[in-house]
Amino acid sequence: MRVGIVGGGTMGSWLKREMTSLHEVRIFDVDKSRSDVGSLEELALWAEALIVAVPFWETSGVLKALAPLSRGRLVMDIATFKEGVVETYGLFPQDALVATVHPLFGPGASSIRGQRVLIMAVPGRRGAEEAFRFWSELGARAEWGELEKHDFYVSRTIALSYAVGLALARLYGELGDEVFKYGGTSFKYLATYAFSLLRDPNAAKYAEKAPIDEFIGFLKREDAPKALIDPDAAYRAFYKALEAMGEIQR
Repeated sequence: MRVGIVGGGTMGSWLKREMTSLHEVRIFDVDKSRSDVGSLEELALWAEALIVAVPFWETSGVLKALAPLSRGRLVMDIATFKEGVVETYGLFPQDALVATVHPLFGPGASSIRGQRVLIMAVPGRRGAEEAFRFWSELGARAEWGELEKHDFYVSRTIALSYAVGLALARLYGELGDEVFKYGGTSFKYLATYAFSLLRDPNAAKYAEKAPIDEFIGFLKREDAPKALIDPDAAYRAFYKALEAMGEIQR
């Protein structure tokens, strides 16, 4: 299949690398150094399937530009947040297949094989079944998601993780290098995650979606949390992760 990816950033480039074993893949990016084609129109006319892999706040604009070029094609976005994105598919002709998708991993993954990808149908439109098959054939672990629940949970998982991580990175940064002398295993684990976020220039945009007031409310509570996974198993996995991380490199 001829697959066109809009967006040649880290995720778009990673997807191209992973898909070339099965598909012919080209990228369009406004940065010509990242682009395989000269224009969005050229990419759309060439492709049988199109994946919009730009920051979530730019996705709707790209979809609007693709709508008149989408006849007979499968079009998918991978935006982290779907509000304001899914509505744009109403501009697409009925013979376009559309679906909204969320890869639950980043470009640091070694392979797409076994990685979870949520597939969600656009209300009133065909294309979700084709999207499910597309990602499954790549070796991803495609799963059905519910669009009406998606942003609620993503704001409390991905966005909140970003917000907490960035706050810790700021705190540790203010404390300086001596913090490493006094930090133990939990610090090592959290600091590794927190500082890893600094390689993402868009991290603050994701953090803005976090329900901070709700989180503060939970910080103030004193009741025992409900264990959704076995604490003993989690503790063992925590130490395995620490062993795999090795020493923090500075």
